[in-house]
Amino acid sequence: MYGLKIEKDYLIDIIDGNRNNDVRLIDTSIRGRIALIDNETYEILGYAKLVDTKKITYEEYLIWHITDIYSKNQMMEHINNMDFAKLNEPAYSYILENPESIDVPLIANPINENKIWIKFDIEDCTKGYSQLSLFDL
Repeated sequence: MYGLKIEKDYLIDIIDGNRNNDVRLIDTSIRGRIALIDNETYEILGYAKLVDTKKITYEEYLIWHITDIYSKNQMMEHINNMDFAKLNEPAYSYILENPESIDVPLIANPINENKIWIKFDIEDCTKGYSQLSLFDL
C-alpha cells in the first residue's frame, strides 16, 4: 500500500473534510486507496481515495498552504524573495475522496520511501496509541 506523508495540520484538515486535496510540486501516477501519514511520526491517521491529479499554478500551491501556521503575509514574502522563474513552474493538486480517520493510529514501516510517498505492507504496521481521558468510562 502507498501512504502520502503530509504535515499534521493539513492532514487533520483533509481527514475532517475541510480540504478535498493535497498539493505537491510533482505529479504522481498513483491512484486508489492511500494511507494519510503524519510526515514526522509516520503514523497512519486515516485513508482516502486518490482519484486524480490536476496541474495548478505555483501561486495556487502557495495559497493552498495559508492557515494559522502559514499566513498570507508569509506567502507574499515568499513570493517576493523567490526566483521569478519559479512562479511559472507547475504544481499539482492531488484530488482526494472519502477521507476517513482511524481510531488507533498505526505506524507505517516503510518498504520503500521518497520525500512524499511511503510504500508499506499494512500487515507489518505496528499499533500507535489512542489518547484516553481520565474521565473516560
